[in-house]
Amino acid sequence: MEPLPESTLEEYVQQKLEGKSYSEIRSQLREAGLSDDAVTEAVRQIDDRVLRAEVNRLNRKRSRQIYWAGIILAVAGLLITVSSNGGLFLAGRSKILVYSPFFAGIALMLYARMLQRRQSNPLDQRPGKIRSKRPYK
Repeated sequence: MEPLPESTLEEYVQQKLEGKSYSEIRSQLREAGLSDDAVTEAVRQIDDRVLRAEVNRLNRKRSRQIYWAGIILAVAGLLITVSSNGGLFLAGRSKILVYSPFFAGIALMLYARMLQRRQSNPLDQRPGKIRSKRPYK
């Protein structure tokens, strides 16, 4: 029982992401001449990759949303700061109250960029930091 080539697995992952069902993929693998054990293992690998791709897609979407929330908060904070320094409203208030939304927006933007950089490779199957430090397996 030899494993499927990487390119074939990626092709089936792409088909699954486009909406093909696992039963159709199973039937294609059986038609290709794979044994039942090989088909089960291939579907398991395809499922793992599909799940990782979906989780990564949702994480990217979440980090984009956080980034845009940070931009909106920073712009609102900038408007509050300019209007406060111009004497339009909140004049005489604490400067922390005036500058906080701007810096909170910048912090959200930096946090979102950090999340985008930290996203893992969908094909990386190494154990994480905690599991790699455990003395047992």
